[in-house]
This record gives sequence, structure tokens and C-alpha cells, in this order.
Amino acid sequence: MKDNPFISNTFASIWLKYFNNGRPAIDFKFITNISFVKTKLLPLYVNVGKNLTNGLNYVINKDETDYKNKVFFVYDIPEYLNLKIELTNGLKLKTVRQYIGYLVDLSKYKNADDYLKTHLSSNSRWKINKSKKRLETCFNITYGVLYGKETKKEDFDYAFDYFNKLLQKRFVEKQINNHYLSPKKWSYLQELIYNLILENKAALFVIYNDTIPISVYLNYVSSNVLYSALPVFDPDYSKFNLGYIDNLKHIEWCYKNNIDIFDFSKGDYDYKKRLGNKEYYFDYHILYDSKSIRANLLCQFIYFYFSGKQALRDLNIHILYHKVIFFLKRNQNKNVELEYKRIDIKNLPNDTQLTKLDFNSLSNSVMKKSIIEFLYKSSESVNDISIFKSKEDERVYFLRGKSITEKIILKNK
Repeated sequence: MKDNPFISNTFASIWLKYFNNGRPAIDFKFITNISFVKTKLLPLYVNVGKNLTNGLNYVINKDETDYKNKVFFVYDIPEYLNLKIELTNGLKLKTVRQYIGYLVDLSKYKNADDYLKTHLSSNSRWKINKSKKRLETCFNITYGVLYGKETKKEDFDYAFDYFNKLLQKRFVEKQINNHYLSPKKWSYLQELIYNLILENKAALFVIYNDTIPISVYLNYVSSNVLYSALPVFDPDYSKFNLGYIDNLKHIEWCYKNNIDIFDFSKGDYDYKKRLGNKEYYFDYHILYDSKSIRANLLCQFIYFYFSGKQALRDLNIHILYHKVIFFLKRNQNKNVELEYKRIDIKNLPNDTQLTKLDFNSLSNSVMKKSIIEFLYKSSESVNDISIFKSKEDERVYFLRGKSITEKIILKNK
């Protein structure tokens, strides 16, 4: 794996700053590409980055013996790397199979269209293209990628602020917790990603409606792999299949930048199965001194601990866990759900009874969602509709398009 972003100096220094109190990492001669931090009480060393990487690789130096009396735990080794690990008589390896992953191997295809024609049915391609055309018809859509040393800090901060808002909105809707939304991890992520973007080791894909991000997709980048890390889109636009549109933009970008693999990483989701052409697993690696009784016992404990966690994960216990955490924090994410009623009408009330509104300045999220659905249904442009609010009843709005006029009444559930 060339230029792995997760073993870069920038990644290591920022991770150590936030999660190791700025203390330096520990390097060992017997293993290259990975640095470690030591646990407090045990002779256990864990890779820098822990479980916040999307894939590591390493090489064993057989002539070195500074592993003696120790155990080394390495998160997230992608199976598709096919690491050739040559062990010594004393150094042994146990692997713990963990998350399933999916990727797109583009190396055998000429371009994005060639891949899609080979991998997706004509009906699936038609549906995605239809969604893209309708999205671009209904809204003033632009596509951007924040990548490279020319990226302005203000542009990044603007997109990342919406990234946070969209994640909060999305996970409140799903009623599960996302660990990246904790203040500490979010500060870490924001500092890390901007610095990696400047080094061509991260990329932020953004879909804008006018100037407002409606989809933000975080990726890490190496010379030949684009790693999907954290995608989110505004759920109000779900009818437009933003996720598929965004992923197709990623595949096109891979070809433009001579990248062979688009790695969807962890997670068993339908879109990964449909768009991906290879399934693999992430493994945890436990390297240990087999001649040390203490190291053997510690290795066995770690192995059974993570094997047990995976068994629970296979039973979807992790989904219940994230839902419980969400409800424990629900006061921080409190939102009042609304419903609305749509009524087709022929004419608007008198102008004196109405206040005209602009779509992008709407503060009522439910009303904005109803307008998006109106545009999807009518295939009209947001530039061609008029939005009004009743002066007599704050729950009542009106939409007028080229062919349809609607009255919308909001109410609490």
C-alpha cells in the first residue's frame, strides 16, 4: 500500500496530541510502518490511531528481537492486502476476524461508464441517472472536492460546519449515536482532515445546492486507494438518491486521479454491495512473544475478548448499544417532529394575506422538506416556484409552481 495516510507523520502527531496527551509514539525495530502506544499496566502495545484508521499494513524484520516479553495489538488490517508476514521462532501471530468491508476494484475497466455498464443493470443505471438529472433540474447543483494544497481554510471550515450539522440531523433521524460527534473527536477530525487535505491524503467531496452543502463525504487518500470514511447527506433530499450520485462522482474522480481502488471500508450496507465488486474482512492482529508465559496469557485474553465482541456484533447487539447511547443523550439532540398535510388548490389567497419567502432562508425544516418533495413530484426548478406564508395562520404555507399550486398545513405529531 503506497503512501498510507494512517501511518503519515501528520496523522500520528495529531492523533497523539488528542489521544495520548501529546506523548510520543514508541517504535520497534522488529516491525516497520507502525508505531505504538503502551497501555498503563500491561506489556501491551497498541497501534497509533487505534480503531480510527481505515486500514494498516506492516513488515516484520526477522533479525530483530525487541518484541520479547511483549504483546502488540494492531487494529484494522484489510484482508485484501494479503500481507506476507514472515515470523521468527519466538514471534507469533493471532488474527481476529472483525468487520466486513466492500470495495470497488477499477483496475480492469477503462472508465466509470465501462465499470457501471459491466456491474449495474441498465435499469439501475437509468434510475441513478434519472435521479441525478432530476436533482440538477430541481436545484442549482454544483459538485466540489476539497483536495490539495490550494484548499482555503475558510472553504474547508464552511463545509465542515455543515458536515457536523448534517451528521447531527442524520443520526437524530436514525436515533443512533455517532462517536465522531463528541466535541473531542470532532476537534480532532477537523484538525486532522484539513492538514491531510493539504498533503493530498484526504478529500472532502461536497454537493452544493446554491451555496449550501447538502452532501458531505469524507475520504482518505493514498497513491492507489480512495478510502470512504464518513459520508452524510441531508435526509430531506433522500428521494434524489444522493448517496448513489455521490459515490458515482467518487468513481469518476478515481479514474481522473489514477486510483485503482475505491474502498467503502467497514459496514454492511446495501449500496456497498450494489456498487462494490469485492467483499473482504478487516482483521485484528495480535503479535506476541510465544516464549513468554505472561505474553501468551495476555494474547489469549485479548483474542477471546475481541472474538466475543464480534460474536455479539453478529447478533446486531452493537445497533442496540448505539440506540441506548442515543437515548441517554437524547436531551442534547432534542427535536420536535412535525407532520404536514398537503392540499391541491387552484388559486392563492389575496396577496395582502401572504408573505413571500425564499427557499434558502427558510428556518422551518419541515416546510423545507415539503418543498423538496413538491419539487421532486413536479420536476420543477426551485427557481420557478413561489413560496408564501400565511399572515393569518403561522402553520399555513402555499407553494405555486408552473403546473401545481398547494396549500401546506403544519402540525405537531
